[in-house]
Amino acid sequence: MHILKPATMLTAALFLTACLRDGDVVAVNLDYAKTNYGYINSGDFKAGSFFLWDKGEKRMVHLSDIPGFDAPPNPRDKTRQVADYTSGADFGAGVQKAGLKAKADAMIASRSAFEISYPNSVVYDNTITRITGYLGDDIREGGGLLDEWGFRNAVNDPEQYYVLVRKVTYGDGIKLLVDGEAEVGGGFSVIIKGADVNVRLQGKGLNAIQGTDTEVAFDVYVLKPVWSDTSGGQNPSFAVDHFVEVKDLPDLFRSTSRRDG
Repeated sequence: MHILKPATMLTAALFLTACLRDGDVVAVNLDYAKTNYGYINSGDFKAGSFFLWDKGEKRMVHLSDIPGFDAPPNPRDKTRQVADYTSGADFGAGVQKAGLKAKADAMIASRSAFEISYPNSVVYDNTITRITGYLGDDIREGGGLLDEWGFRNAVNDPEQYYVLVRKVTYGDGIKLLVDGEAEVGGGFSVIIKGADVNVRLQGKGLNAIQGTDTEVAFDVYVLKPVWSDTSGGQNPSFAVDHFVEVKDLPDLFRSTSRRDG
């Protein structure tokens, strides 16, 4: 957990252009914020959740949940663990410059963290085999997943990727800590340009991610679609791209609805 330190100077820089008065509230959305445990799971996604990401158009859609990513038993050998915030909060339209966002991230990281109850982090392997096996079975049965996933378009578009949830931290719940203490309201006060301003940390992750061994946080693989030459022909497959820039993913997750059924 970070050593907590005053954030007044960072906050003043963050809201440099704002005209603030005593009692004003600056809302910060922590849905899908990135932590050292992955993204806060504000949308009930799970291991195997599969997305199509158009990086050029800055759009993403949840396609389905790949089967075979069942959660193992939680040994429940840890009662709690602190997840440190790193990036990805939504600071609103007033904070768009990269430099200001970096200072804002530093402010949140210095004052807040997430406490996970009974955490159990699970990394799923053989992910590409699981996806191609599921897709191959569907193709052999005459299904339409290849078209539903837009594979033929994506494989020819350098800006289109697939995103797979392949690491999940399960737990009984998550709570926000501000200055090391549980904070139901989720915020703190700072003086900015002479005004006593409330920085309010909001998001589903603050109070609604609860339940025994629920998916609290997740991390992903970013995949490029490829044609694989096997069995005398070309079959759809995927390759992990470890170096693609993923800073937009929290915003994209916030705008992506889960597709059930």
